[in-house]
Amino acid sequence: MKITFNLRKFLVSPMGATIFPLFLLIIAFFLPPSIYSKYIKEVDYMFLNMKMLIFVLLCHAFYYIGIFTNRFKFILKTKIYIKKIKVSKDIFIGFLAILTILMNIIFLVVFSICFYKVSGVGMLKMILNGQVDLIKSLINSEKLIIPFGLGAIPTFLIAIELWLLYKLYELPIGNYKLLKFFIYISVTLFIIIAIITVNRSVLMIPIIGWFVIYLHLRKTKISFSFFLKFFLIISVLFAITSVIRWNADVQLIIERLIGYTIANFNRMVLMIDGKLSYVKAGVPNIFYLIPIIKIPFTSVDFFNFREISQISFLSIGDVGLNPAYNMATLYGGIYQVIGIATPLYFFFLGIIGSYLYYLFVKQKYFGILMYPLFYAFVALWMIDVNIFMMFFLYFFYAYIIILIYSSLFKTNDLIKT
Repeated sequence: MKITFNLRKFLVSPMGATIFPLFLLIIAFFLPPSIYSKYIKEVDYMFLNMKMLIFVLLCHAFYYIGIFTNRFKFILKTKIYIKKIKVSKDIFIGFLAILTILMNIIFLVVFSICFYKVSGVGMLKMILNGQVDLIKSLINSEKLIIPFGLGAIPTFLIAIELWLLYKLYELPIGNYKLLKFFIYISVTLFIIIAIITVNRSVLMIPIIGWFVIYLHLRKTKISFSFFLKFFLIISVLFAITSVIRWNADVQLIIERLIGYTIANFNRMVLMIDGKLSYVKAGVPNIFYLIPIIKIPFTSVDFFNFREISQISFLSIGDVGLNPAYNMATLYGGIYQVIGIATPLYFFFLGIIGSYLYYLFVKQKYFGILMYPLFYAFVALWMIDVNIFMMFFLYFFYAYIIILIYSSLFKTNDLIKT
């Protein structure tokens, strides 16, 4: 019996999404404590820690079992019966691309005006001086408030930008140059906004989603140079963000990079050892299981995210770790709530991932939008909050809008609804 292995298919699959968190786990396990402590300035509990290694691998094993045991391959068919307007592909896709460009510009203008009113300083000057962290602090302190719900534009646009990228790589190479130009402008503006507002999740989700969509639709050769280019893009974006936020030098950039990735496993170790718990300090249990902070575009608010963050920061300082970093990986976040049953949580994530991947491959709108979000969530398991659930409603709204929008027009679109 001949066994074949499709690297591209594996990388795009729910299993491929786990490569990055596993890579971080291995680095955390073998990274010399002297290097870690030099940059993060705390004791290293991860080095050759077998309990950490076994616990995380067990979570992954249950996740993989969930993927392979899922047999629910049904498709919900949604059709809206109205008379369709016949348009070209350029107009069908281009209208949304131009609309997102306008929305990005509106956000930038309104955000700049609000920032100037609060700080008395021009945003461009703040960026050039490497003081973008002030923007983050003003947002966190709730002094910088964007009126009319316009502050939600970047989060809402993530799914639309991913849909546009899917359409971009579905288009024939060499054709539709003007349409592709508009899509690139839209995505570029979106990335600039994410960097300026120091919104890491809003930045990383579309970047990772872009990676998945590109691999799935473009038959580019998978090589070391391909991964090197992707790594360099991520590194450059992180470096740019660090420089304009903290006016950072190389050492500070390295510290932040380790602090936002490897250091999270150090916090997780103390959680599975029973020495650290954000939940016992006051964070609601449900926040880690289903962290829907608020219902988008409404006044319904479930959690005070800033209050929860402050609790976790204080808890970190109480156990002698560097209080500048408070994430504890999703493994640690869930362990605080359900303890040794944590692998079962990952088992159900495997089932969800398998189904969304099925819809993605079948070119269904729900899968096209939701699977890249889920994939990014898995790749970012070093974050202790389930960002898949945190952004789910925004993506669901976008799905409904695109579904309705596509029902209005008849085009030679290749994607099925």
